[in-house]
Amino acid sequence: MKRLRTLFLLILLLPLLSCDNSFSPKTTYEDRVVVFCILDRSAPYQTVRLESTYDAELTSPDKPIGKKDIETATVSIRNESGVHIFRDTLVTQPDGSTKKIWINRTLVPTEGRTYLLWVDVPGFERITAQTTVPSRAYLQLSVSDLGVRLSSVSNVAYPATAYMFRMWVVGTRVEGGKDIDVRREVPHIFDGGTNTYKFGSPSRQTQYVFPVSNIVYAQSQLQGLDSVTGRDVVATAYSLDQYLYSYFQLVRGFDDPTSYRLDRPDITNINNGIGIFGAMYPDSVRTRYNLVIQ
Repeated sequence: MKRLRTLFLLILLLPLLSCDNSFSPKTTYEDRVVVFCILDRSAPYQTVRLESTYDAELTSPDKPIGKKDIETATVSIRNESGVHIFRDTLVTQPDGSTKKIWINRTLVPTEGRTYLLWVDVPGFERITAQTTVPSRAYLQLSVSDLGVRLSSVSNVAYPATAYMFRMWVVGTRVEGGKDIDVRREVPHIFDGGTNTYKFGSPSRQTQYVFPVSNIVYAQSQLQGLDSVTGRDVVATAYSLDQYLYSYFQLVRGFDDPTSYRLDRPDITNINNGIGIFGAMYPDSVRTRYNLVIQ
């Protein structure tokens, strides 16, 4: 009986003896390539940015350990019309340092077309990703007592996953003998709690109303800060594909802040790497300020 009692005590103590209390949420570091590319028809050229993952201490996550820049890569985007080669180019960053990116000046993203990204970095497997450019929003602008309503047409060949509506009050200034557009963006809402104006984010809604008071506020900013009187109102609707919308939702907040996303815990669509390859298609209208604010 005494022998059985001793055996029983050993069984109870065994989990405690084998338990390692030095738990750490930090996983094993894995060297991978990070890719960021958003096809944008309104951009002067298309850009691919490449980074390498880096290790860091839990206590100082913003201080990388052994971070390496990617200096050599072969980058291309392909579709049925051919292969578009991206050339490495040095650009100056806001802090004055230079950064290598890959650009192409001839690729013009076309709605409804599917594009395949290929990236070859020495020492890594070929990185690929695919996206389809959504149809433009066919933006419509109408004026009501509530403000200026922007609306998109959802019955299109390649529907967007979400839209982002933006608006600017635009004036003209003469610089060097040339007329230069000067603009101030119209905020989406006024937050009375913080007494601040806030700008919008992508949404699945196909329309948005900008209050008249917010448009007048942008005009006052243009006059007070830029000494320019706004003559026009420019509105733009960006059609977003699923990957770009998912990225925005991850870094800007969910549609429902009280819920948790379980269906897509990792929004990356990069094969053999991480990051995002997405697309957006802008559609704009322009009208006179005095037609909007009467």
